[in-house]
Amino acid sequence: MFFLIILLLVTPCHSLVNQNVNIHRVTIGILDRGAKYKEYFDFALQYVENHPTLLRDTKVTALYREIDPQPLTISRRVFELLQRGVSMIVCLGPSSITQQVTNYANQKGVPVIAVTATDPLLENKEVRPYLLRISPSDNQQSRAIADILGYYRWLHFSILTSYDPYGIHGISGIQEAASSRNWKVNNIQHFAVPLDIGSLDVTEELDRIKKSESRIIVLNCGAGAAGQVLRQAEKKGLTEKGYAWIVSDGITGNFVYLSEMVQAGEISPNRNELTRYTGNRSIFGKYLTGLIGTIPASRDGKDVLRKFENEFSARTGRRKRDITPYARLAFDSVLVMAQSIDDFIQAGNKIDEENIDFWAEPGRYSNQGPELYNFMKNVVVNGSTKVLSFDDRGAIKNAKYDIVNFVVDDKNGFFNDVGDWDPTTGVTIDDHVEFSGGAMVAPTYQLDSLYGRHLILGIDPDPPFIFENLTCTAQWGKGTRKCYYGYCIALVEELSKKLNFTYEFTLPSDGTWGGYDDQGDRWTGIFSDLLNHRIDIATVHMSINSVREKIIDFSVPFMQAGLTVVIQGERERSDGYFFLYPFSIDVFYAIGACVLAVILIIWLYNRVSPNGQYWKKQFALMTCHCLACRRQLRRGSRQDKGRMCTLENLHNREQNFGHLDLGSSSWLVLASLLNQEPVVRWPTSLPGRIVLLAWWLIVLIVISMYTANLAAFLTVNKMATGMTKIEDLLEQSKYKWGTVKDTHPEIALSNSVRKELKDIIRLQDPVETTDEGFNRAMGGNFAFIYESPIYEYMKRKHCSLEKVGIGDFLSFDYAFGFPPQSPYVDIFNRALLRMQETSQLETMWQSLLQSTGHCPAQIASAQLTMQSLNGVFSTLAAAILLSIVALVGEYVYVAWGDVNTTEKGPKTLMEALKRRLKYLIADVRQSISLYRSETPAFTRREDFELHNIEEEVDSGEETDTDQGDVEVEEGK
Repeated sequence: MFFLIILLLVTPCHSLVNQNVNIHRVTIGILDRGAKYKEYFDFALQYVENHPTLLRDTKVTALYREIDPQPLTISRRVFELLQRGVSMIVCLGPSSITQQVTNYANQKGVPVIAVTATDPLLENKEVRPYLLRISPSDNQQSRAIADILGYYRWLHFSILTSYDPYGIHGISGIQEAASSRNWKVNNIQHFAVPLDIGSLDVTEELDRIKKSESRIIVLNCGAGAAGQVLRQAEKKGLTEKGYAWIVSDGITGNFVYLSEMVQAGEISPNRNELTRYTGNRSIFGKYLTGLIGTIPASRDGKDVLRKFENEFSARTGRRKRDITPYARLAFDSVLVMAQSIDDFIQAGNKIDEENIDFWAEPGRYSNQGPELYNFMKNVVVNGSTKVLSFDDRGAIKNAKYDIVNFVVDDKNGFFNDVGDWDPTTGVTIDDHVEFSGGAMVAPTYQLDSLYGRHLILGIDPDPPFIFENLTCTAQWGKGTRKCYYGYCIALVEELSKKLNFTYEFTLPSDGTWGGYDDQGDRWTGIFSDLLNHRIDIATVHMSINSVREKIIDFSVPFMQAGLTVVIQGERERSDGYFFLYPFSIDVFYAIGACVLAVILIIWLYNRVSPNGQYWKKQFALMTCHCLACRRQLRRGSRQDKGRMCTLENLHNREQNFGHLDLGSSSWLVLASLLNQEPVVRWPTSLPGRIVLLAWWLIVLIVISMYTANLAAFLTVNKMATGMTKIEDLLEQSKYKWGTVKDTHPEIALSNSVRKELKDIIRLQDPVETTDEGFNRAMGGNFAFIYESPIYEYMKRKHCSLEKVGIGDFLSFDYAFGFPPQSPYVDIFNRALLRMQETSQLETMWQSLLQSTGHCPAQIASAQLTMQSLNGVFSTLAAAILLSIVALVGEYVYVAWGDVNTTEKGPKTLMEALKRRLKYLIADVRQSISLYRSETPAFTRREDFELHNIEEEVDSGEETDTDQGDVEVEEGK
């Protein structure tokens, strides 16, 4: 009874309140391609009507229209909604549809909410000033996909995309990322999407991708087209283990359309099942397993999402897994619409229905639309995907993506959330990922093996790289390796073992090596075969240059080379006086002058050095008082024995008074020069020994250099061309020159920036083949310009060939050639690098050269000139100067010993030096008189003593000798 009274009291009041509240009525339009999401929009509208803080005192009427890509249909639907007075339009469709809808609606001032449009070009505010976008742009998604590629280090990949704005604009960011990160896009294939999705045929595009050997494929299109593409890819073997497919939000957002309808009695498309269905049903094929994709993030809106999924599932009986990401975005778009209308009305604004006739004159425009759009840009809504907010351009802020992985169970399929992408932190994977074919390990973008592949290899015989076996029979087949051998053939055989492929050889289709034909503006020979994909690889020694690299791809180099100038070597004629060649005439003159100088110096030092045998005796004869000496010896005194009785000591020790005269010195010096033992004694003076030691050192060096150079002259065939570099060809008239037409040497010289090298090609006498060039060079007076490895081989066969100068010029590399974007470049490169690191390539080349032949070793030699031996003769000059210093030192030393040795002897060092010098001059005069016969020479000690005494008597002086004689007589 109590509750009844309360009810009666409340009811009138409630009715009174409702009668006083002004209900705002708003009409909106909803455009949905194919009417796919009507139940989600209906649920969302009911949700906002029942929400306590949304659409307060507001009644929203939604005009729901299905739309298709036909422009006429789009314009009709938009015009109809405008005439019905809608305040805004919510459009769920691709960018192409959204663009047309927005163009019409914005032109009349009516705002548009784009649910799934992602084209970056929609951001043109001059054309579409009132567009609000719920989904991030394709630029953001491209960054996310690029980061996924980088996360798994998939640096090479192919792109398969629909030929529409969504497909084209969706991959531009991926291409830019690949270019900036130095990645390689193996293949980009586009396909047009027909109105009847079931008729879509992409077999040609898939064949191209398969032929490119891409293991990673980025698929960017709608979900309906993707289902057809992946079913056909399965038949091509492109969804097996070893492959990975990355898909965009056009697929992940509508993944229910990846399924296929199986009729009653059909076998399951899951290849590992034998289930036969008894009724029609929609299933997901196993070929969908492992798809990796991006979808606008929903992790930040888990609370709203959970509520949305629970209530929607409870109301409709649908599974939560069936709620696609696009369904969440549809739900969020209604929340944004409701919040913005509520904010607009709560701010005191009024929304009136403005029926707009698009073609009416004068034209009518929405007065409230621009202001309502300002409220739409400023809303902040807790959505099922995240907290929704927008920038001044109407684009969603804080664009994030969830990374999802498609999983197929026994009955159903769905995208499982395995990570996320943030523009600041990049990719984060926090769950295990399953890849195509059920693989649990990420595939590599590179081929690990060529197992099962049969390659067509282009060759052109050119020794030593490729020889043709003249005994080859038709039964063997021209394409077999039995018909060819050489370095390149051996290299191919080794690579086939390492990479597990089979092959056959084919010659150029036009019978020539080929090159660029200026007249025909086309490439010929083996290059034409590469460009037209008649061969998979050109396994020849192809020189890498910029002209060729513009049209074909190259492997890593397998050999370094350079250009060289080859001529016939010239031999010197036999000469009986070959032993004079090692030294120039100036060197022989210098050696002779040194011999004379050393002879004279050693002889002179023996005569003038106080320690020389000759001068010791001469000085003793001049200074020793022999009678007094004997008297002191008899008395037992030894005080002056070493000074006064020098003559007796020397006479007892050396009987040869004329030791090391001029003849003996000559014999000593010449015997040393010829490396023979001398037959006379050595110099006893220090200066003489210094000079003799220096002379022996010089003789040692000279003999060694002469012996080595003489041996070289006996083994070297010297060239007398006078050329040391290629430019010298322009300065001589003896040799003509040339190279093979249309080959790398001609291209390299022609493209050089140096005028001399361009002139060499301009003035050349070209040849047609390599053999012709070498034959003309061996014939004489022709310089053949060609590649150094070929010269190394021909030199082994024809030892008379020589190259001009030392080393090569214009270095380059040999490599195999591939068609542009060939899938085999990387795997061949890895194999070649491994062979290079183990020196296998060099070993194979040296083995080939050694099996070809061997030329006698050549020792480089040149005639030794004075410039070569300057240091040697300078050493002798320094030794002579040192010996002079030693001579002066000796005189000072002995003169110091002369001081105060006798009562009448010198008292100072200077007196002693003058005394020594006086006797030296006297001896020189006496030696000269010997030859002039003016004064008798003293050949005996007694003669010199008697002469000395007589001179002293004549001068009136009493000598010690006289006194000694008296004392001796008295003793008797």
